[in-house]
Amino acid sequence: MTPPPAIAQVLWSMGIGGAERALYQLVRGLRAQGLQVDVLVSSIAGLYGDRLRAEGVPIIELGQRSGLDVAVARRARAILARYDVIHFHSADLLLVREATQLGRSKLFYTHRAGRFNYSARRALKYEAVGHFLRKSFSVAANTQQAAHAASSLFRIPLDEIQVVYNGLDFSLLDPTRPREEVREELGLPESSVLIGTSGNIRNWKRMDRLIEAVAALSAMPVHCVIVGDGPERPALERLRDRLGLGDRVTFAGRKKHVGDYLQVLDVFTLPSGPEESFGNAAVEAMGVGLPTIVFADGGGLTEHVVDGETGFVVRDQVEFVQRLAELVQDEQLRISIGGSAMESVRHKYSLEAMVDRHTELYRGRLREPEVLVHA
Repeated sequence: MTPPPAIAQVLWSMGIGGAERALYQLVRGLRAQGLQVDVLVSSIAGLYGDRLRAEGVPIIELGQRSGLDVAVARRARAILARYDVIHFHSADLLLVREATQLGRSKLFYTHRAGRFNYSARRALKYEAVGHFLRKSFSVAANTQQAAHAASSLFRIPLDEIQVVYNGLDFSLLDPTRPREEVREELGLPESSVLIGTSGNIRNWKRMDRLIEAVAALSAMPVHCVIVGDGPERPALERLRDRLGLGDRVTFAGRKKHVGDYLQVLDVFTLPSGPEESFGNAAVEAMGVGLPTIVFADGGGLTEHVVDGETGFVVRDQVEFVQRLAELVQDEQLRISIGGSAMESVRHKYSLEAMVDRHTELYRGRLREPEVLVHA
């Protein structure tokens, strides 16, 4: 009997983030089907890498200090040569180049970013990556938005890019602590409607819009919870203080188990711009029944929401505040939209669907595709 192919999933690191969380769940799902899957990280393992290692998954750390670490990339070729399938989830130029020198391995790349205005230097790097992708790789994207971004960035025809949505193991969001304990930890007021968001706090996440919306809802019993950390947090804290919202906006910080904190919220929003490709945080919130608001220019986020049915898509800040006010005032609307959201995303973004789509991707490039039939 032919043994299953050796598969390497390659990412810069496996720290806290949407792409890292998606890859963590993909690896677990593929291995649950009996496939041989290892993870190769260009730098260090990070939170999700450590979790996979604790579950017995081989994690290979290259220890690159930057994407221009030529010596490390060259040493990596011998490691990459062990695998029949090499799947990149970050556009590491040197590793991508090394992988193209391997005649036997089948190469894949998934684009997990939306539309960014890159510097000239970074754009030049992606132009070089595009040369190798066009030559040797099967290319996928985790949303239609990401597919359009990859097509433009790497000069790959759009119809040659497959869309493979992230899948989530929603059971990982089951709370591990009592709701009351989390509320007490954060010091949340009992009578307020809790509006929240989560993620890596960067400028393109536009979390300032949420804080400004809370200020506009000053006459209503609302409280804002921001779960996560990142370079824009100090600026957001200054905005909170400048607007006099010190007792109405709570920064919870980075948390390992986001489900504990989603359970205390009544409304969720991810106000990201077109840079957002998938937005795991929004799908996770919808998956636990939270009515969720995104912006019409929010990249791949709009692919998750049917406006007025499974959430809300708003065009501007005025409409954002209006929708928040409606949800704050109408508990039945929150319950109805949240229930529809849960049913929708748990079906569309199931872990099984993601694993099936990836095995289809790999099967199409292998000489003996029957070895990828589920055990």
